[in-house]
Amino acid sequence: MPSTPRITADADLGDAEQAKATRTKQERRDQAEQSLLAAASRLVARRGVDQTSVADVGTEAGYSRGLVNHHFGSKVALLQRVAHESQRGLVEVVEALVGDELESLTVMIRSYLTWIHRNPDEARAFFAMWGAALPAESVLRDAFREFDVRIRTKIEEFVRAGQGHGKIRQDVEPAGVAAAITGLLRGTGAQLLLAQESLAFEEVCATCELFARRMLAVPETPDC
Repeated sequence: MPSTPRITADADLGDAEQAKATRTKQERRDQAEQSLLAAASRLVARRGVDQTSVADVGTEAGYSRGLVNHHFGSKVALLQRVAHESQRGLVEVVEALVGDELESLTVMIRSYLTWIHRNPDEARAFFAMWGAALPAESVLRDAFREFDVRIRTKIEEFVRAGQGHGKIRQDVEPAGVAAAITGLLRGTGAQLLLAQESLAFEEVCATCELFARRMLAVPETPDC
């Protein structure tokens, strides 16, 4: 009987050590996966989708090609994960929309362009993959189509709410506004990446904000 507590204690210690080993193994796995995703993103930003191979990703991350296949199974699966990761920063910008609808949309425009300006490598990977998603049979098409639908839907919701609150003019169609703003941001963001040294960032942001205000603001009623 006196030995029972010791046996129990030893068993508890063994369980704790096993749990720690399991956590450590999972942590190593997670770290390797994130390193591979980051390496793939850097290569896509530098070379584009077609010129990025599984072997190159492994080398860039300091691992073997076999580990890339072990974690993701194929280049297609890896690229789809990188695509979702590349969207994260922009999704956070749009999901942060709160409060006055017109003001929030103009803040979103600046925040979206600011994210691109401050994170050119991540943004370049996003745009490279978005461009690669345009062909009808692209393996990235669904990932970016779903992303664009999510962004447009959020903007549409804000436009409708703004119309209901009298903050946004009634004669604009929410889906059309969402497509126009998304296109404005996508095109302007690409210009910032292609010709950043020749564009004044503050002027670009202010102009895009002005476009949105003039398109959406309720016209002032002239004093009688």
